[in-house]
Amino acid sequence: MYDKDLLVLYILEILSEYANEDKKIYQQDILNLLERNYNIEVTRKTLGKRIASLRYCGYIEGERGIYKKNKFKDDELRILIDSILFAPYIRAEEAKAIIEKLKSLSPVSLKNKNRNIHYVQSLSRTSNENLYPVLDEIDEAIEKRKQIKITVCRFNEHAELENVRTEIIHPYYIVNSNSRYYVICYAGRGDRLESRRIDRISEVEILVKPINPLRNIIGERQNFDLAKYMNEHIYMFSGESVPIKIKMKKEHIGIFIDWYGTDYTISEKDENEIMIRVRANENATYYWALQYGHLVEIVEPLSLRGKLKQGLKDILKKYE
Repeated sequence: MYDKDLLVLYILEILSEYANEDKKIYQQDILNLLERNYNIEVTRKTLGKRIASLRYCGYIEGERGIYKKNKFKDDELRILIDSILFAPYIRAEEAKAIIEKLKSLSPVSLKNKNRNIHYVQSLSRTSNENLYPVLDEIDEAIEKRKQIKITVCRFNEHAELENVRTEIIHPYYIVNSNSRYYVICYAGRGDRLESRRIDRISEVEILVKPINPLRNIIGERQNFDLAKYMNEHIYMFSGESVPIKIKMKKEHIGIFIDWYGTDYTISEKDENEIMIRVRANENATYYWALQYGHLVEIVEPLSLRGKLKQGLKDILKKYE
């Protein structure tokens, strides 16, 4: 004997598993599936009343053939699944479980598709089991405007995370850069903001002391622009941004825009080459220039140019 009040739930379960906008099912199909899957027999009249109620409440759509109204389209679910699939901050077991839940939201189309699912295991993923509790604690501290004491960890030679130090920081924002979570913070060094990689934090303690307001760090006359900060700190290195001049061929401008965005000016150009002016973090630009050194030339500042020259010499020594 089934609970008549739960009949609508059984109907929705059937529609979730067997129907979508492109593959509608009919009342007779539902009657057959109720009997086969749940050993429930109801009259067509009873089923029709429940379907009418669900349609009135916006849970199902369609007239003759019906389907459950989904919150996500299949292409939207694929975007979500791919974001989980290639997210290194999600452990492999969690990634698999989340992907299965997402696929179940549109089982007719996605349930049996395992497109590229082998990447779940093969991609480099975090091994920090405390990542989500740490994220929650930092998020709570930001909301309460409280300082936090963090325990920083790093990998040892056995690929195991071990604690190395504790420090007190003032957290302001949680961001995602290059598929890693960071907290933008103040660590008491001068008037500069810094960042800490969250999957390299094993413990967080929320302190009683309030954070130093951000305007006190960057200056009361300045407005902090998070998007601008992210574009200037492409590798999330700490430190101030400086004016930088970069020379490259016109055809390579896309590489620059991929990393720095479109907040730049062109000061010189000829038929083939352009000179770009941009404000960016000097340390981050150093590593970016090493990565794309065969395509770009750092012209200014001279300190960065000299640092690159010495870095390239050191690299060359290793391969001579």
